[in-house]
Formats: sequence, structure tokens, C-alpha cells
Amino acid sequence: MPGVVLVNPHSGPDETSPSDIAAEFPGSRIQEVEGKAVRRQVEDAIERAQNPEFVAVAGGDGTIRCAAGVVAGTDLPLLPIPAGTRNHFARELGIPTLADAGRASSGQIRCIDVGEVNGEVFVNNANIGIYPRIVEERKVHQKRFSKQTATLVATWQQVKTLHKFTVTVDGRDRYRAWMVFVGNGRYGSSLLDLADRESLDGGILDVRIMRADGKLARLRVVLSLLLGRVEESPMTVFDQVSSIELGFTKPRVDVALDGEIMPMSTPLRFRCRAKALKVLVPDADPEDGTR
Repeated sequence: MPGVVLVNPHSGPDETSPSDIAAEFPGSRIQEVEGKAVRRQVEDAIERAQNPEFVAVAGGDGTIRCAAGVVAGTDLPLLPIPAGTRNHFARELGIPTLADAGRASSGQIRCIDVGEVNGEVFVNNANIGIYPRIVEERKVHQKRFSKQTATLVATWQQVKTLHKFTVTVDGRDRYRAWMVFVGNGRYGSSLLDLADRESLDGGILDVRIMRADGKLARLRVVLSLLLGRVEESPMTVFDQVSSIELGFTKPRVDVALDGEIMPMSTPLRFRCRAKALKVLVPDADPEDGTR
């Protein structure tokens, strides 16, 4: 299958070698992309390739997000190559290594959902507030503590130093909050469970709000995490919807789209584009039935 393979050589902790990638994709056009104009470079590469069979992207989730925004809603399948820091999207599609990506180039097409906010596509999640900082801080503390304790320490460190904001949901419910998370697909049951998604084709957005209103809000949030009762706590709001509008008191807010910060005008209008993205994944292993 000849395709176009776009490589961000500076993604992840190690530089990605175009030569290693070319060895896994013989006959495909290899092109480097970098900088902030990734979307335009993806569009230009696809046009020059003249009807490629697929577009593969070697980079982090942010780079892959830009490519997904170009091909979502078309018949051109996307193949994510894990070359970033975390590679959540590629791993959840059964592509944890470069070799797996090479196998996927002759694999099968799967249709999955993408999230969209104010016209910008995301493949993992969009969040406002302290969410990204909690997850990154937790990773540092997990070197010394259990996951639960690391979550507690990371949350407390962030909650005690950052500012609250007001968010209005669909023009009705208003909250003071420290963070809002909107996931593409159904994630795990806990507030900070981002390791695995239960579904990528269920047609839903996974919405989570950490509230900051009421007396002793900081202490109540931390205690709910410590006691493992986040889902039962009135300080957290969970919802699963196909679309949602979030209003803020400021005309613009910073939104982390798949890990990259983007200032966006408010309100933020989210929707799930059900099965809008075609992706290439490895064929099932005949011995164990997995991909």
C-alpha cells in the first residue's frame, strides 16, 4: 500500500529517524513536518502525493491531531505512528511500536469517533484548568508513592496554588471549577483515569468537572480522592453526551487539545463526530485474536 508518511523529527524524548520509518513503509512518500503550521503541511503533502492510499503520521498526539483534522470525514485513512512522549492514541489502536505501525499499513480500516470544539478536532481529549498539570505531576510522584497517593499529592499541590473559574453548561448549570475535561470516547470510571478508553466508537463525549464551589472545597476534593469516593462526591460532575456547550466569564480561554495549549474564543461548543475518522490498524493476531 503506497501512502504518504509525515514525520515530526522532534517529537518525543528521542528524535525520530526518517530512515527507520522508511524501512517500515517501502514505496511510501516520506516527508518531514514541524512547526506550528502542521495542518497546512499535511494538506500540501496529501495533495502532492496524488491520491495516496493512506496518510501516516510519526509524532506526538498533537501532531496526529492536526492530521486527523484534515482527513476526518474523508475516505483517506489515518495511521498513527508512535513517536511522541505518551502516544495514547496509537497505543489505544493497538499500535505501540513502529513495527506495529508498519504492519498496520497493510492491515484493516476501522471507523472511530473524533471530538470537535469550535471547529478544531481532537482525538484524545480537551481540557481547561489544572487537569494536564495533575496528570504530569502524578507521574513524578509515582516514582516514590502508590498511584493513589501520587494522585492525592499532585492534586493538592495544584489545587492550592491555581485559580478557580466559572463554567456554565448548556446555558443552565453553573459551577465554580478547577478543571473541565472533555474526552473523545468513554474513559475509565475515576476522575483521573486516562490510561485506557472503554470505547472509541460509541458516539459520546466523556465530560468531567472538578468543582471548586462550597465551603472547604479544596479539602473536600482531596478527601474524596484519598477515600476513593470521587465518583460519589458532590465535588465532581460526570456526564456522557453527544454535544455540549461550555460558557465562561472570559472571552477567551486556554484549551489543552491533545496536550497542546490553544487559546479559543468562548463559548466552547463541543460535539462528537461519530465514526468520522478512518484509521488503519494491524490485522488481528490469528493465534490470540488480538491486534
